[in-house]
Amino acid sequence: MTRQANALSQEQLVTWRQRALDQQLPAAGFPAGSGKPSLVYLWATMVLAAAIVLGFALNHQTGVPPAVVDSQRDNVAKVAASTRLTIQHSIEDLDRRVATRNPATPDPELLKQVMGDGAIWNGAAVVENATRRPLATAGAAVPFELLPPALPGGSTFPITTADGPALVRTVTLDGARTLLAVQPLSVDEMRLNPTARHGVFALTPDGKSTLMQGVSAVDDTHLPVVFRDLATSDSTEGHAIRVTEWTDRQLVVSSAPVGETGVTLATMIVADETGGTSTFRGFLLGLSLLALAVPSFLLMRLALVGPVRSLLRQAKANACGTVPARRPWLGVAEAHRIARALAPAAGDPSSAAGSRRRWRWRWRPTATQGLAVATVVALLWPAAAVAATLRAPEAPLPQQLVRDEESRAEAASTLLGKALNNGLQTVIRISQAAEAGDPAQMSPMLDQELADKQRFRSLYLMDPNGSAVSSAGREPLRNEPVKGEVGIELDDRTDRLPVVYAFRVSPDGVATVGEFNIDYLLEILRAVDGQVRVVDEDLRTVFDSEGFRAFQELEGSARGAAAAALKGGTVGQAETPDGEPALIAAAGLTKPSTVTSLKWSLVVEQDLAGLRLPQSDGRRWTLLVAGAATGVVLLTQVWQYFVFARPLRRLAGEADRISSGALDVPIPPQRHDDIGALAVCLEVCRQVRHTGSSRLGGATRLRGTEDDPTAVLPQVPARGAADDPVDRDGRS
Repeated sequence: MTRQANALSQEQLVTWRQRALDQQLPAAGFPAGSGKPSLVYLWATMVLAAAIVLGFALNHQTGVPPAVVDSQRDNVAKVAASTRLTIQHSIEDLDRRVATRNPATPDPELLKQVMGDGAIWNGAAVVENATRRPLATAGAAVPFELLPPALPGGSTFPITTADGPALVRTVTLDGARTLLAVQPLSVDEMRLNPTARHGVFALTPDGKSTLMQGVSAVDDTHLPVVFRDLATSDSTEGHAIRVTEWTDRQLVVSSAPVGETGVTLATMIVADETGGTSTFRGFLLGLSLLALAVPSFLLMRLALVGPVRSLLRQAKANACGTVPARRPWLGVAEAHRIARALAPAAGDPSSAAGSRRRWRWRWRPTATQGLAVATVVALLWPAAAVAATLRAPEAPLPQQLVRDEESRAEAASTLLGKALNNGLQTVIRISQAAEAGDPAQMSPMLDQELADKQRFRSLYLMDPNGSAVSSAGREPLRNEPVKGEVGIELDDRTDRLPVVYAFRVSPDGVATVGEFNIDYLLEILRAVDGQVRVVDEDLRTVFDSEGFRAFQELEGSARGAAAAALKGGTVGQAETPDGEPALIAAAGLTKPSTVTSLKWSLVVEQDLAGLRLPQSDGRRWTLLVAGAATGVVLLTQVWQYFVFARPLRRLAGEADRISSGALDVPIPPQRHDDIGALAVCLEVCRQVRHTGSSRLGGATRLRGTEDDPTAVLPQVPARGAADDPVDRDGRS
């Protein structure tokens, strides 16, 4: 009966100790638990596996490569921008002629001045505002029946005549008369692909479409359906249309508005369909990712989570004065070192000297080593996926992309040439005005031109000796007389900076010079997809859309294309001299004729990784998931190492000190997680070995952080029965 009572009393004591200990141990909530990093890794990897399968599945459809649609859309946008620039220049010239006319000039003479040689405006008329009766006409007849009821001054609108689309410009002369000028719409020549039945159309708001270049891939009866809503759209469009009668081809239609003119340019080609990404390959990639993620997850659990949880159960039991009936599996060396320090406090026979020797000499992996193995296993998939993807041969580029790249280079070359030519025309106009007046009084006109357009950084007039007569804008970069009579030149001797200038020398020797704004020219180049470089006849870089050092030698695969384009024409490349895939095109700067003296070549080079091709999509998606998987692995392993593995190793060092008999230094609860709970239990066992079993379970524990100063008070000897009793801890 007494033995049963003692057993019951001992059981109640252990239960009380366990309850008291649990109240003091930190609760490991998310993300503090030792098992959270490995779970985060597993769930994140499962999401990545699903993402790669989904990515390959979404791009599995057969169709026209999106890169072809993007290329067509970009090309028609560049042609529309070039056409807008031409129209804008002609309108500005017309408005200027009307604004500077003599008010007494008769209407027939005014029309002759407006039309000039008839190369731009082929018909003009002065009409009476009230009745729209023509007062004077010149050139081709103005189609009054196609004009809108209201004719607001200073507006431009399109019409479709029997000869094709045209633009009508209205200029108010006075309260009773309005000038009408008609300009046939012309589009810059594009490099068309005959095998794709490439065609360029002009769309007008009246719903009519006119074939400007190439051929039409569909009958005229289907054109309204193909071009539906494109004429009224104010943005660049591009899409593929599936034709019922075609099994492996689709119609690609792209359009872009020509500024505020109301005209829309559209291109139409017949493009071959290609297969998309392989769903089966995506499934294999996702399955292989999971196949390596599960072993890595298990290794993380074996290296850290399992040992910490088993050790914590044993530590709680030892801190309450009980010995587990069965020694738990601890796995890593740190757990065994801590368990060796815990066992003597509970009277565990495994703490004998022989057992300690076996623990000391038997090799066991550390938690860090186990996590390192798990990291290696987890990184096998990203490494293999990246290696296999980069070693796989590049798929050949569609021939249409090479054609489009050539068109892009030509369009960019023409657009740059027009911008330079427009600047030259401005300089010529200023020079002609200076002839009729005083060159020293031209500063107001120069200021007005700089404020109106941003194409120049500096405008100035200089005498034959090179001295500035009048100027506007920033300080000129040149101070030498110009050579020649009129043109555009490049000065490559000024502070390693490309100085492009337009000039005209009047008969009296006064030269008008406009130095182009480099940022203005670069903005034209940066509007083109890809890297655009302009080189001179010595293949030195004059401009580069992605940043450059002026007059640096052009290197790489683009050098050959640039050299060939200097000889005339346009050159396209689908591969480098080494046989690697590439998309390069170069065009000489030959339009208009005023810029040919520069002897420049414009090179456009595309980054193949940015092309939306099925093969590129698969490669890009694989590399993206591989990078994400690598990031998840590194994040979780750094989390486990710094938050759990290092504190566990530090706690194992404290345990070794206790096992060696050094019991005077307390162990503070370092963290509010599993490692902190282990530290509390180890501190209980240290106090038990230092003071006695009264410290088990529910004795008051140290609180605060590990940085708080602590000290153990020495025992105070008893002074007799009459004195105040003092316990073994020095507490009265």
